[in-house]
Amino acid sequence: MLDAMLAAAMRRMPCSSWFLARTRNLVVTVGKLADSSLFALEVGRMPVSRHPVLVLFVALVAACSGRDKSSAQAVGDTVGAAHREVIVARSPTSYNGSSVSGGGKITGVVSFDGIPPGDTAIIVPADQNGCGKPLTVQLLARSNGKVANVVVWLTDVRQGKSLPSQRRFQLTNDNCAWDPQVQAVVAGGALNVVNYDPLAETVFVTSVASGDTVALAPFTDDGQVIPYDKLLRTPGVFEFSVESRPMSRAWVVVLDQPYFATTDVGGTFTIDSVPPGVHHIRAWHPMLGIADGTVTVTAGGTATANLQFHP
Repeated sequence: MLDAMLAAAMRRMPCSSWFLARTRNLVVTVGKLADSSLFALEVGRMPVSRHPVLVLFVALVAACSGRDKSSAQAVGDTVGAAHREVIVARSPTSYNGSSVSGGGKITGVVSFDGIPPGDTAIIVPADQNGCGKPLTVQLLARSNGKVANVVVWLTDVRQGKSLPSQRRFQLTNDNCAWDPQVQAVVAGGALNVVNYDPLAETVFVTSVASGDTVALAPFTDDGQVIPYDKLLRTPGVFEFSVESRPMSRAWVVVLDQPYFATTDVGGTFTIDSVPPGVHHIRAWHPMLGIADGTVTVTAGGTATANLQFHP
């Protein structure tokens, strides 16, 4: 019945072609939510008022009443890094993990040269959108020009150390904030999305490369865990957002090899057991985009790779 309501609304309401296309995309996403092994069970337990198709129907009505694209960016658009930019390229060659003889180490610092983009820190008053306390969203954490939460990886390594045995990762939503805000994970693993907010809300998972919504997380209970077993199948970058709180977002970078790191509060990183040779190294931050470089690693040596973002 809810599906019929949504289809009828799409035929009758004078919506923009952009929103109709986006809504069709979300309907398809709802239909394919086998990505989460618990989705069918969760929908079966939901009251009608929380059914994801009804959520989409309400969103459609709001949009056709005058809401423009800019106010719906958390539904399917990535804010900050431009989409359709190839951040993580898929290699035609599978990664071969084994032991590394004479491996070296790469250390470095990631910095930003220039005036940071606007709205890098957003303060949300207590109880706004269900937040129980004042919330500061630091979209660009930096100190003396050094940038934290930057994912750094080697783009050309297809053979080296074994992939990590830990393949289960976690993303937590607590007090209207995501933790961690940016993380890198290994392809083929599973991501547990955990909610500690006592609110009924839907989390949208967006592919940064395409701008398409690829999955939904229908939170209905405090302490709820939704495992995603298929989202991390292939390399890519995904953004997690809640439509009621578009200022609070998180990003997951999926890589099919183990040579990566995330910068700390001082902007530093270390990548170990690197095969000797010349390697291409890339850094990515959701607010700053991409910074590329090369680094030469010698057997048993330590190479320095300092990367810098520019405005």
